[in-house]
Formats: sequence, structure tokens, C-alpha cells
Amino acid sequence: MAGEDTTIRIGREEKAALERAREVWERKSGRRVGAGEFVQILAERYLSESERSAPEGAEPVAPVSAQGIRPAQALAVAQGPQVSLVQCARCGGQIGWRLDLGSQGFCPHCGALLQLAG
Repeated sequence: MAGEDTTIRIGREEKAALERAREVWERKSGRRVGAGEFVQILAERYLSESERSAPEGAEPVAPVSAQGIRPAQALAVAQGPQVSLVQCARCGGQIGWRLDLGSQGFCPHCGALLQLAG
């Protein structure tokens, strides 16, 4: 659709990781690309890799021994700070809000200044 907004919002950490990967790709390929084109390259690569299937009669890469597996054990975990699940008013992102850090903070997804009310 011509007038549709196709903007995708990602967090700062994810954006930084994509930028680092794009810089490495540009150095190795010797070609500069924009962020959108790089995401398209990643998507095409992922799809081509995921469509590959193992050849008929292929053996597993490495055998797995069940002798070293121990049954799961419950861990004693100390209670941490109280956390409330809130939603950013600007981007709608879910935030685990630690109440011990106060009622004001920034959204980790879009960077908006938020004030916890209620």
C-alpha cells in the first residue's frame, strides 16, 4: 500500500547490535548499505538458510551422551525487588518496572520519559 507507514521501532541495544553487524558486513564485502537494505540482506540470508534441509541419510554432527545428564533440581532463589509490568504510552512496549528505583524513568524501547501513576 502506497501510504502505509512501514517503520519498525527497535530498542537501543538491538539497534546497536544491528549497526555493529552492518559495519562488519560492509568491511568484509567492501560495499556500503543503508540500514533498511542491510535488514533485507539479513532476511534473505535467513530465509535461504532456513529452507535448506539435511540431505537424505545424513548422520548427526556429533553423538550426544545421556550419561552426563542430571535431573533438574530446584534452586533456592532470594526474593528480589518488586517489579510491575507496565506499557509505554508512546510506543506500547512492555516494561518490567522496578518500583525500588522510583516512579520516573525512561522507556528502554523508544526513550520516552515516563512517570508511573497509580
